[in-house]
Order: sequence, then C-alpha cells, then structure tokens
Amino acid sequence: MFISEAVKSLNLTEDDVRMTLVGVRDDWDNCQEISEEEFQLISQSVVASGLPPATGESTAPANTEIQPVADMPIEKQKTLLDNASQILGHQLVLSVQRRIEMVDAIDKLTNQVILNNRETNQQQLAAQIAQQDDATKSELMQAISTLQGLINTTVEVPKVDDSDFQNSIASVQKKLTR
Repeated sequence: MFISEAVKSLNLTEDDVRMTLVGVRDDWDNCQEISEEEFQLISQSVVASGLPPATGESTAPANTEIQPVADMPIEKQKTLLDNASQILGHQLVLSVQRRIEMVDAIDKLTNQVILNNRETNQQQLAAQIAQQDDATKSELMQAISTLQGLINTTVEVPKVDDSDFQNSIASVQKKLTR
C-alpha cells in the first residue's frame, strides 16, 4: 500500500505514518509503500486510540484489542506498536505490546524446554549406547577367553602305527606284481 493511501485511510499525517516505521524499516523516511502487515498494525492502533477515520464514520470502541500479525517478526511488531503508542498516545497499544512480549517470552520458554528435552534424550541415548557397548565388550571378552583356552589345549591326532603303514604298502605291491 502506498504511504499516501495509508495517510488518507488512517486520517494521519505522512510524518505520523513514517514515524511509526522508525526502527521497523531502514527506509522509513523515504519509502513509498508499506506492507499490508505494517498497515494492519497501524490501522488497529488508530482504531484502538479512538481517532476518527478519514471517512468521518464513528470508530470502534476504545477498548478494541490489537491483534498481532502472523507474517511479521515479533521484534518489529513491538517496535511498530511502541512507535504508534507514542504517536497516538493510548494505553491499549501498550497493553498489546505487553501481550506480544508475553507471547515472545512463552515462545522462548517453549524453545528452552525443547532444547532441555533434546539434551535429556541425547544423554539417555548415550547411556543406552554405553550400556550396549559394555554388553558387547563382555561378550567379546568371553569369546577371547574361550579362544585362549583352546590355544592351551592340545588336540590329539590319532597315531598311525608304522607297521600298519608298511603292511599296507606291501599289500599294494603284492597286488601289483600278480
């Protein structure tokens, strides 16, 4: 949306609209357009403040809650709402800002819980792997002991009597000469 359209729609001066963008956008002082999310937050702030819209129709009651927008980072929303609260001077914007801060805090806590659970799971997995390694080492040590026991044992090879050998050769020779 063009800044000029936002100015007309919100019944604010161009300077007021630009001042809400300070800290949210690097080009706040010379941009020609604002995003739909930025316009939505500024518009909600104007309605919540009770300022009359450009059309001259009555505004929503001053207790209208400002809803955070999904497609804008929380930090930028905080900055934009803080700027709007300074420009429009109403407490509801500050209330929403506190609400966004609480949601942000909950997100941070949730992430910390996830990280802690992940670390606990990794520690449990490491313990299970160590336990399996110990069992495998024990089995291998038993196999090595068994093999060492076999090395020290002698296997008896049946002895062939030389006389039997000589008799067998003689028998073959007799058959050949016949």
